[in-house]
Amino acid sequence: MYQKLPMMKMMKKILVGFFVLMVVSAHSQTRQAFLEAAEKAFESKDYYSALHYYKTVMEFSEDIAVLYKTAESARLFNAYKVAEENYKKVVDLEKNGEYPLATYWLAEMQKRLGKYEEAKQNYELYLSENELDNPYYTSSAQKQIADSEWAMAQRDSIRSYVTLEHLGGNINTPFSEYGPVQLGDTLYYSSLRFPSEMDETKPKRIFSNALWSIKGGEGIQFDPDFNDKKHHTGHVIFTENQDRVYYTICEYKNATEIRCDLYYREFAEGKFSDPIKLPGPINDSTHTTTQPSLGLDPINQEPAIYFASDRPGTKGKLDIWYSVIEDGNTFGDPVNLMPINTIEDDITPFYHKPSETLYFSSMGYQGFGGFDIYSVYTGNMIDPYIENLGAPVNSSYNDLYFFLADKEDTAFLASNRQGSLFLEDAEEACCNDIYKAAFEKLDINLKALTFDKASLQDLLGATVTLIEVNGEEEIIGVQSAENTNEFNFPLIKNRSYKVIGEKPGYFPDTIVFSTRGVNSSQEIVKKLYLQSQSLDLELLVFDDATKEEIRGATVKLLDLSDPSSETVVQINEDGNSFIFPLDRDKSYQIITSKRGYRPDTLNLSTFDVPGSRITRNVYLKQGNLEDYLPLAVYFDNDYPNPRTYYRTTRVTYDDTYPPFMSRKEEFKDAFTEPLINGAKAEAADDIERFFEYGVREGRNDIIKFIQVLNDELAKGEVIEVVIQGFASPRAPSNYNDLLSSRRISSVVNQFKRYADGALLKAINNGTLKIVEEPLGETKAPIYVSDDISDIRNSIYSVPASRER
Repeated sequence: MYQKLPMMKMMKKILVGFFVLMVVSAHSQTRQAFLEAAEKAFESKDYYSALHYYKTVMEFSEDIAVLYKTAESARLFNAYKVAEENYKKVVDLEKNGEYPLATYWLAEMQKRLGKYEEAKQNYELYLSENELDNPYYTSSAQKQIADSEWAMAQRDSIRSYVTLEHLGGNINTPFSEYGPVQLGDTLYYSSLRFPSEMDETKPKRIFSNALWSIKGGEGIQFDPDFNDKKHHTGHVIFTENQDRVYYTICEYKNATEIRCDLYYREFAEGKFSDPIKLPGPINDSTHTTTQPSLGLDPINQEPAIYFASDRPGTKGKLDIWYSVIEDGNTFGDPVNLMPINTIEDDITPFYHKPSETLYFSSMGYQGFGGFDIYSVYTGNMIDPYIENLGAPVNSSYNDLYFFLADKEDTAFLASNRQGSLFLEDAEEACCNDIYKAAFEKLDINLKALTFDKASLQDLLGATVTLIEVNGEEEIIGVQSAENTNEFNFPLIKNRSYKVIGEKPGYFPDTIVFSTRGVNSSQEIVKKLYLQSQSLDLELLVFDDATKEEIRGATVKLLDLSDPSSETVVQINEDGNSFIFPLDRDKSYQIITSKRGYRPDTLNLSTFDVPGSRITRNVYLKQGNLEDYLPLAVYFDNDYPNPRTYYRTTRVTYDDTYPPFMSRKEEFKDAFTEPLINGAKAEAADDIERFFEYGVREGRNDIIKFIQVLNDELAKGEVIEVVIQGFASPRAPSNYNDLLSSRRISSVVNQFKRYADGALLKAINNGTLKIVEEPLGETKAPIYVSDDISDIRNSIYSVPASRER
């Protein structure tokens, strides 16, 4: 497969002269002779000559076969109007569907002429009659229907900020001009209109040469040694520092197809070096390699050359490829730009370095007709956004060879649209002319707003940074504000940006966005939600059955993400709430326990947690006997039965509890009397907590314990309970031994009198065994006062009280 000439046919003077010669002798020739000449021209892909021969044949007599071939020749010569007329005649004349593609090509010509309603109707007609004939044309017709609907919808969406100008006769001719590239005030381009004295074919062919024009002046051919005398020379592009020029040298394969190779020349002191052909595998002797453009590769942002080729490995017909350039002269293996190539032709790549955007022409995407020009940001080839450049850059005709200046205010392209110079006005056919597009600057602005992520309230005092992320990141602007959450920045079309909101004590928030596809002046609003760096866990503990608060629980926090970290333990004797500072992006385990309840385990993740606080409720279920142990109850000094030497008592623990609780304030006053200020308040709080969460909770726990004990015995369990008795060291040891025995006795009495003696029966029948261990003062710490004269510390202090 070879590259087709972009409707750049033989010079008009030569072609017309040749055709007149043939007509002069036609009086003595038959219709068959012209038909054979037409078939021969068509076979050699000389569609211009074929069109004129077929038209002469029809002057003798019309038939459907000649009409179809006339239409085909006109279509392939881009004489859309002539093709439409003849396809219409074929469709009207055929009776048995002899030419099933006639309706398809009629629709195609109508689409090229911008007659979208008629085109859609004929595509639909083709599908209704021939949908099962050819999968390719069926799929294409379905696509063209959607394209026609899209094109009609675009009629009110012409991009008014673009002005298109046809370059005058100094640049354009009735032949084809293409490949515009501007450097400074010089426009480099190619034109297919030059005969060659070394061409031995008859009639003589025309060739493409490279030209340049300064400030729109008349085009001047490159140095005679630059333009090849036997081949096409075109597609001239310079390196950034203009010390090398890449271009193509192409050879004819037939009247309309050429095969190209890539070359380069060094350029220094106004002179070009000898041509150097790029090595294989860039060039391929059996396939075309053409339309070069210099840029950066989409993967590593290394210097690269893009080109179009039909070599093996293409996705469709002509595909866009690139090769990385190493050290200026080493070219990597060609890489197919698969994410953007289609099953149709994808050609004329142009890489715009400031925006990292690749512009190209294609027939494979939704478009107005023929080749449309598209753009794609090469920084995202995983999910590329392909943008049609819209009208007036694109038309229903062929639009190719887009070039955009670095400042993005000027572009050039080649097109055969209405307004181009025709090779023959009657056919309105051929050829590409160069157009200049002027872009008015769009007023695009960013309004960035900062918010607290947890409360969603305006976040004042933030700093916002705007960064352009095309290739290397570049800071565009930084703004800080104490009294507002609004920040405004000007933007440029076809750029990728990153906006970052920051504030001390908050995690930054970042939004990546793009102005690609923005085709009108507008304000872009981006909302930044900053999350507080602090993160707390509030844990609330409740009784599962009653839903009442549980005070005095113990909570352990384990960092599962870092097993070497210490376990954090909290006990709240004053309430049911626990506050733990957490780190974000970690996993934790929380174990909650309370005497008399089953422990509860909660796993918690702090990944992607909004706000600065996590609240969790824990509901503890009633436990079994083991969950109450060890269980402590407390006695008043020298109780029960003070100043006696009895080993036992008749009172129960419940008999001693109310009088002891009633002395709470007395204990506070007696112990804190010599203290002042903070020390006095702290000591009073210690005694308050001892009475409320030691004495009171102990009494409640023993009541619950006895209830659970009775339930377990009722199930037939045999249970042994060990009761230890203690005393503070205030009295002599032998007295304290007896006192600790009396305290054990009061607890045993509590057991025996429960539920009309239910536990007494268990004691008597041996299913409940109680082991008594009176320990007196033997376990008392040495810091507990045994000074009988020191009433404050030996009676009223919390350490002394905890030993009773």
